[in-house]
Amino acid sequence: MKRWRRRLLWVLTAGFVIAGAGALYERAGERGDLRRLPRIGRAVDIGGRSLNIFCSGEGSPAVIFDSGAGSSGYDWAEIQPEVAKLTQACWFDRAGYGWSDPGPYPRTSAAMSRDLNALLHRAGVPPPYILVGHSLGGLNARVYTGMYPAEVAGLVLVDAAHEDEPRRAPKFMLGKTAPSWLWHPIWIAAQLARRVGFVRLTAPRIPLPADSAQRTREQIVQALRVQPKTIATLVDPTSPESYREAEASGNFGNRPLIVLTRGRVNPPANPTETDRQAAAYEQVWMHEIQPKLAALSTRGRQIIVEKSGHGIPDEAPDAVIAAVSEVLAATRERNPH
Repeated sequence: MKRWRRRLLWVLTAGFVIAGAGALYERAGERGDLRRLPRIGRAVDIGGRSLNIFCSGEGSPAVIFDSGAGSSGYDWAEIQPEVAKLTQACWFDRAGYGWSDPGPYPRTSAAMSRDLNALLHRAGVPPPYILVGHSLGGLNARVYTGMYPAEVAGLVLVDAAHEDEPRRAPKFMLGKTAPSWLWHPIWIAAQLARRVGFVRLTAPRIPLPADSAQRTREQIVQALRVQPKTIATLVDPTSPESYREAEASGNFGNRPLIVLTRGRVNPPANPTETDRQAAAYEQVWMHEIQPKLAALSTRGRQIIVEKSGHGIPDEAPDAVIAAVSEVLAATRERNPH
């Protein structure tokens, strides 16, 4: 028994030493990240943690850009300046993304909407807002509108996620969903792996030119996506709850709304059964699921962006700028003062 106790003590001691060394390694890496990727935007304290936001332009309503899963607000860095010529325009980093601190569990659309509300008010960006949400950001925009209806003047949903996806998509297109009782333990495990440096040790490192003036937007976006805090945040099994929150959030009344939908279809020359199922689902996505988003408003309109896939902000930025401009004009016509 004494021998087993000594062995257990050695194992525990070694574990604490390794974890401690890993934590120091991670802290040093986080400081290195800030030197390697200097903040673009400003940190705003929302109550014990900070979120990053970048705004420019003047006018109302302000346009707020929300990115898809895994993407920082900097993804909008080419679109936001064009919109800022028309009104105040802001992109932001959700908790755990870009230059924002990680957030607490759970990271559902409702939690992210509460974060955004606190960020905008503390950053001095007054409502009303036009919300522009890509993919997951579209779920968030719907939930935010349901939670803070007086603050939202209009919306642009960019190939936005919809609760019908897990019901209608072929199984091979869907990731496995853990049972709800495992959601929190999975989150804790991912955050622990980040804190002790394991995620940093195994994550890819994107090479960047030493001179920041020579860096492209794409290089910065990719470097931000593989930060340990972002990878750990992506290990989030609560997406079924976000779908439910969006479904329960209600409609948009008569707010101006444009729904941009991917329309590019490139079928292979010799399609397999999997290819045929994927192609059939693309038609369901374009002509059955996305029209449901447009129907959320009596002033909703769907535009199929034929030259683009899911990444409309990158592949067809002009379509996003045009849609935002149209919704902005409609909101100002509706409320000229």
